[in-house]
Amino acid sequence: MWWGWRRRVRRTAVGLGAPAAALTAPVTLAVEGVYVSSTTAGEWLERIAADGLGVRSPVVAEVGDDGVTLRRTGAPDVVVPRAALLGARTERGIAGKVAQPGGIVVLRWRTGDVVLDTGVHPRHAADRARLVDAINAITPPPVGEPTAATAPGAPDSPGSLGAPDPSSARSQEDVA
Repeated sequence: MWWGWRRRVRRTAVGLGAPAAALTAPVTLAVEGVYVSSTTAGEWLERIAADGLGVRSPVVAEVGDDGVTLRRTGAPDVVVPRAALLGARTERGIAGKVAQPGGIVVLRWRTGDVVLDTGVHPRHAADRARLVDAINAITPPPVGEPTAATAPGAPDSPGSLGAPDPSSARSQEDVA
């Protein structure tokens, strides 16, 4: 088993960037729970073992304006700068833990060439939505993707109710 874990550490270290420096912004939300694991994004059973990311441990998830810090007991902290955040959601499970539906908060982020999903099981059920909302509030919009203000259906955006669609083949005079 030890040899298998060492091979997993080597295999999963490929493409991981250097650990981020500590964040300095004041903490706006702190949630206690259990750090479950980190996996390759979309592969909920492919545990990342490199850099201590495969070690289950008690955690305090801290959200600030400059990112998220997972302060772990007995393992290195995980620091995710705001620019690396890709969003958060709830899931039923991630490698190492299956819980009730929506019981695991999954943070998606980028490090180096790799996109990771990191699972935290909050101690209190009410903290799940608070943690997801706080992380998503500081997540930058994807580059080249529509933001909430320019997405179809957003107020005063093309295709929304009450605003003409400039891509329409018919002009306003043709409609009247």
